[in-house]
Amino acid sequence: IFIGNAYDPNTHRPMKVSAEERKQYGGPVGFIGDYEVERAQSMVFLAQHGIPVHIWGPNWDRRCRLSHPNMKIEGRPLWGDVSAKAICFFDINLVFLRKINRDLQTTRSIEIPACSGFMLAERTDEHLELFKEGKEAEFFSSNEELLNKVKYYLSHEEERKQIAQAGRERCLRSGYSNHERIREMLLIIHSLKKAI
Repeated sequence: IFIGNAYDPNTHRPMKVSAEERKQYGGPVGFIGDYEVERAQSMVFLAQHGIPVHIWGPNWDRRCRLSHPNMKIEGRPLWGDVSAKAICFFDINLVFLRKINRDLQTTRSIEIPACSGFMLAERTDEHLELFKEGKEAEFFSSNEELLNKVKYYLSHEEERKQIAQAGRERCLRSGYSNHERIREMLLIIHSLKKAI
């Protein structure tokens, strides 16, 4: 039984973007999450090709040995409204999956679209089931594809905004909120109990 991750509608929502806050928290391309080697390598690859990347999350300042002038690393996580604001402040939000967990989606996979943020995530079967590629979110399978899509969507603002809005609408329409996911699980449990 496939039950995806969820978002909190009180936290993960579109927010107004001020120029000052965007400068502090956002930027053209951003990532929110813990440090992992593969993630760092992908973001250095973007930085080496002229893409400014802003990274929020624990352990980056202590563990990341890679650096580049186009990479701005913050050594702390973001929580609650601040995290949701940062999602809104990035033109493109990156989603990298935790390889050691064999993740096919993550909480950010839902939280970013719920905020009307543009999501560019690793391509997996679960991601493709959650959002239509090129319509409600975008996906990549290599650093080269990641770079090409980042370049394309940074220069196609209206298309990027349409996809971000469609991603939010999918979250609402398909019931990806915490409350709706719990209700879905309870219905499954109820039907299993009836079958016993």
